[in-house]
Amino acid sequence: MNIILSGIDHSCADLARRERFALSAEQQKEVYARAAEHPGVLGVVTLSTCNRTELYVSVEDGVQLPPFSLLEHVPQAEWEGCAVLETEAAFFHLASMASGLKSRIFAEDQILTQVKAALRQARAHHAADSALEVFFRTAVTAAKRIKTELQFSHGDVAAATAAKDLICADTSVRRVLVIGNGEMGRACAASLAAAGLEVSMTLRQYRHGAPQIPHGVTAIDYAERYRAMERFDAVVSATASPHYTVKADELSGCTSLPRLYLDLAMPRDIDPAVALLAHTRVFDIDQIADSSGVRCRQSEKLAQAEAIIGQGLRDVQSWVRGRAQCAAEQRRTHFPLFVECAGRQVLVVGAGKIATRRALSLCKFDFEVTVVAPEASPEIERLAACGRVELLRRAFCDDDLDDCFLVVAATDDRRVNHHVAELARHREVFASIADKAAECTFYFPALAESGAITAGVCGDGTSHHQVAKAAKTIREALNHETD
Repeated sequence: MNIILSGIDHSCADLARRERFALSAEQQKEVYARAAEHPGVLGVVTLSTCNRTELYVSVEDGVQLPPFSLLEHVPQAEWEGCAVLETEAAFFHLASMASGLKSRIFAEDQILTQVKAALRQARAHHAADSALEVFFRTAVTAAKRIKTELQFSHGDVAAATAAKDLICADTSVRRVLVIGNGEMGRACAASLAAAGLEVSMTLRQYRHGAPQIPHGVTAIDYAERYRAMERFDAVVSATASPHYTVKADELSGCTSLPRLYLDLAMPRDIDPAVALLAHTRVFDIDQIADSSGVRCRQSEKLAQAEAIIGQGLRDVQSWVRGRAQCAAEQRRTHFPLFVECAGRQVLVVGAGKIATRRALSLCKFDFEVTVVAPEASPEIERLAACGRVELLRRAFCDDDLDDCFLVVAATDDRRVNHHVAELARHREVFASIADKAAECTFYFPALAESGAITAGVCGDGTSHHQVAKAAKTIREALNHETD
């Protein structure tokens, strides 16, 4: 396992510099694509939040790659001085950060959700290899233990409460507009309403499900926010928008302006030029965090947290040693096993030459075989026409693995095959990956059959010629016995 981390956060960069490193969803896709094309890179996970941008890259032995070199929108001179941590130090950082112990608002809970979402996103883009899976899952487990057993957050103030305290310190504020209906926006609105303020929240048009409005909060259309601002004393903005939600030039036409603006977003939601308007005060996320004063000294709990993270690191190291021991001792890692196949679901991803051979072999048994591929070979088309396989003429999607016993990935796209492998491992589905033996959890055997006898031959996933030769010898022996 070789994990390299590049990161920038509130502890080493101001808000303006962090904004230059922030990754939109489209930019994260570009990072995944560049990583997939880079020799020696096995996987990557991107994490971009309001306080940090981090890239975790899994590489082959001997590969030296500053992860931020995968960012095309950031010049080299900008990222050269950023922190670079390797496996052990990177794990301690990740687990501490996922626990909220490195957050701008100390011990806040949202970062753990964001870390888990980062891993899910990497999976969705076929970018997380098994090392990153173990690395992140173990760090998340350690973070959950820290939150459950040590309960830092029970005595500390979340970002929403810090914003509420700052607003309530101004006794002239009675009415507050919250822009954003995400987790942070709802938390702020609920906290302000509970403090006795009159709170409204903006809503965009929803396509999926009903919006969640905290108790005691009214809703206004996001598009009407400038017209509505004349009624409010303060504005809180907490969206994931890459653009300003409050612009100074739009406010200039208002006859009456809110006096107080709190920006909980990164990139910033509120145009810094708003602070130049008469009688206005603007607080960004760093200033809000500084105002809360919640990072207290809890040395005993911090020592306990470090011990939990240390145990997590030992678990990761044990996993690495287990893999290395199997390789060093040349112990066989795949046991030949004949299993009941009647009615079990099997998925073949791809319909080229290799996938066709696999499907033809599987159809000799009582499996329920499904082939998913945008285009199919003539042999697959014939199998589908006679009802031997179900053919889905489209690209693979994650739901295709539902209820599967085993899957064969044999496309000409490495990223698709890798994604199938990682998804199958996560769901505990047996997987044969045609272009990478290391990702197989079962090897597809060469078959030799005669009457009631079925023999299967497999090697190490790479010795295909030897396997074919051995299977041929067995077939000849079986045929000789029959004669």
